[in-house]
Amino acid sequence: MTSTPVDGVILAAGRSARMEQPKALLTVGPDTFLERAAQTLRQAGCRRIWVVAGSDATWLDLAAGLGLELVINAEPSSEQVDSLRLVLRALPPDTAGVLVLPVDLPLVQEQTATAMMAAFQAAPCTLVLPFHNTVAGHPVLLGSALFDEVLNTELEEGIRTLIMSHARDLCEVKVDDPGILIDIDTPDDYSRSIEQQ
Repeated sequence: MTSTPVDGVILAAGRSARMEQPKALLTVGPDTFLERAAQTLRQAGCRRIWVVAGSDATWLDLAAGLGLELVINAEPSSEQVDSLRLVLRALPPDTAGVLVLPVDLPLVQEQTATAMMAAFQAAPCTLVLPFHNTVAGHPVLLGSALFDEVLNTELEEGIRTLIMSHARDLCEVKVDDPGILIDIDTPDDYSRSIEQQ
């Protein structure tokens, strides 16, 4: 348990149209993408881990078996920030922050998420991002001071808009982790980044 409660959020409600199968059930070695994300957030010290699924998700039993809190996003054409809003509305009032990891970034290292959590606990940051070779990636840690803005502001580019408007509040965590930049969207991405490892 961390000194201030931070919950994990796995965004997995996308239609996976380009992948043509649920990304949550793709595998890295013996583990599904969903299992990897849950383990990464759990090892970082997240109090509870929420997963946002589409209404037609076929992997809800797996999520339940992993002890994840389930939120359904019934709008298949919605954006990731809409899924995040659903979780923010469900959080207990004492949540100090959320560590948000899209399910299609399965190569993020556990130590990256742990370092981000340590930075958030050590300093009054409202926003924490990992950087690999000066490039920002995922996951993103949002402090509760930003929740109202996420919920009630039109964010044209989703969380990217929020990050740009709060650049001065940003805590940068430099990591040796190219996985923060590797987004698996297509079969070619999977072949290049996962199967060839």
